[in-house]
Amino acid sequence: MSLNHDRTTDRPSRIPSLPPVTVLMPVYNGARYVGDAIDSILRQTHEHFELLIIDDGSTDSTPAILDRYAARDARIRVLHQANIDQPATLNRGLELATYDWVAIMDHDDVCLPDRLERELELLQREPEARLIGTWAVEINAAGRELRLRRHGPTSVAEFRKWDAEGRRVPLVHPSVLMHRPTILQLGGYDPDFSSAADSELWTRVARFHPIVVVPEPLILYRIHRASMSFERMFEQRERLRWIEARDEARRRGDAPPSVESLRADRRGRLRSLWRDIGWLLSSYHSLAIGEGRRIAALGWALGAGLLAPKKIVRRIQRSFSHDPRGAG
Repeated sequence: MSLNHDRTTDRPSRIPSLPPVTVLMPVYNGARYVGDAIDSILRQTHEHFELLIIDDGSTDSTPAILDRYAARDARIRVLHQANIDQPATLNRGLELATYDWVAIMDHDDVCLPDRLERELELLQREPEARLIGTWAVEINAAGRELRLRRHGPTSVAEFRKWDAEGRRVPLVHPSVLMHRPTILQLGGYDPDFSSAADSELWTRVARFHPIVVVPEPLILYRIHRASMSFERMFEQRERLRWIEARDEARRRGDAPPSVESLRADRRGRLRSLWRDIGWLLSSYHSLAIGEGRRIAALGWALGAGLLAPKKIVRRIQRSFSHDPRGAG
């Protein structure tokens, strides 16, 4: 992939009225994938952006890779720091960003070229929105497409309907474009929620501001065994249940429960563990499908079928029969 870009930060968009964007990318030991992620940003049709990359204490060759990119394109700003985990790194990036609109990007994902342009166009149509996401196609470590994530309200009117029904908006984190002043005013990412801090932030934003989604798959969202979705899955799913319980309590006017109170419910914890194991098995099934290991995929499917709720079984059935970019 070409790295030849002239050293200017003042390139106009194809649509001059679209605002400039800071793309914020936290990186930790991302040497295998980070080049593809950066290249996908440099190929954006909306060219008026800065790419702010924060190396969160990487111990592989990531720092050298980032410095080489920064030397070749003046739109790239690289910061190196000791490891402080992703939510704190994102908060630091929000403080340091140049522009009011910040696009989140993970180091192991890939943006389609018109991601920023499509999100900013939706913002022009829905100026009340303060978080904008997109659909996403899950890919495996080798880049093979697995399935489509197609969720979220596509207009402010639809968001208000979702909110009235008590539905949370499930955004794909590296697809999000956020209004920086709003996010900072609300306190940014809450490190207490760790790997689910993004979902907690969306819930908090939705109390005050609309969230909308571009109904197009504009991000290739990589799922692999070293990703946070796998390495911290049980922690993440516990935090997601905590977020849901807090939001339900808020809507009832009750005090928000603590994570300790959820853990004290032994029967509920057992049910949740059962579902989480089923979810993990179904995720390994998806990876095996993407790697062409049909027999292994069948084994994971059988295991998940014994443990998982019906919606996970339906997810497995779709992965055997549907095109990843089809309905799913």
